[in-house]
Amino acid sequence: MGNSMGSWIIRWNFDKANYSPGERGLVSFWMENTGENPLYLSDLKLEFDFGTYNLESISGMVLPRENKFLGSIWLSFPKGVIGRKIYTLKYHIHEYIGNNWIDLGFYSSEKQYFISVYPTPLYKVFISRGLSIEDRVIGDQIAEMIREWGFETVTVGIEVKVPEEQAPIKVREEIKNSEAVIAIATPRHLDALTGLWRTLEWLHAEVGIAFGLDKPLLILKDKRVSLGGLPSYLTKLKQVPVIEFDPYNLDEVKTGLSSIMPAFREWIETKRRQEFFETLGKIVVGGLAVLGLITIISGIAGASSGSSKK
Repeated sequence: MGNSMGSWIIRWNFDKANYSPGERGLVSFWMENTGENPLYLSDLKLEFDFGTYNLESISGMVLPRENKFLGSIWLSFPKGVIGRKIYTLKYHIHEYIGNNWIDLGFYSSEKQYFISVYPTPLYKVFISRGLSIEDRVIGDQIAEMIREWGFETVTVGIEVKVPEEQAPIKVREEIKNSEAVIAIATPRHLDALTGLWRTLEWLHAEVGIAFGLDKPLLILKDKRVSLGGLPSYLTKLKQVPVIEFDPYNLDEVKTGLSSIMPAFREWIETKRRQEFFETLGKIVVGGLAVLGLITIISGIAGASSGSSKK
């Protein structure tokens, strides 16, 4: 990446294209002086939408026609920061003219740049949501927020299309093949008896399938909606987390996901580990290569405990 201003060019690069929340990244800087007088760079900053990094150690004088390496510095990305993060470069320049250092002032990059911060590994999650225009206006935005948290999303009727008569079988198949299910409960019809907004019937069915398959489950609910049925029962028993949102202020969803997604991903990972070792246990009980499998399990545990000490 580079930024050209007047008689100088500043270049920099990050050591990776993508980062995980909480990870450290190494960024390196160079400055090329294309003018006739020495330049001095100081007060370098990277201003992100989540905060500012003051890079005080990156500074120095660059002689005319010199392309100089200014240094590298490690940046730590907060655990709650995810997605495509926009930033700008700001710095202070002095120029040596007539035996004096002249203050040229502060400069900002003319362009906005970005880095990507996404959790790993990438999990497949089934999104239960409506397919109407009214539903997709909300659902598409929320699905993108979910993908920012390291998920591949699938919804029958959006990413996966089948004839209507095959939809029930395909829904169950996709839920079974997903790591988790996230339901977006948007209003579908107004209950004439109660005066409450109800959500789409498919959401109840897909939540039921997820519950039957013991999948990690999260419900995002329009605050106008009364869930009813199994989704309501599960949330009252606190077996399923719920994020309630205002459809006219979807920043509430982003804030809610930031607080719950680290634990939700841990729920998925814990369940995945349990299923893995349960499968190995069944093989052992079945009498297939018992001694060999016990050795393998011991080796896995040893590697895991060894890596945790680093």
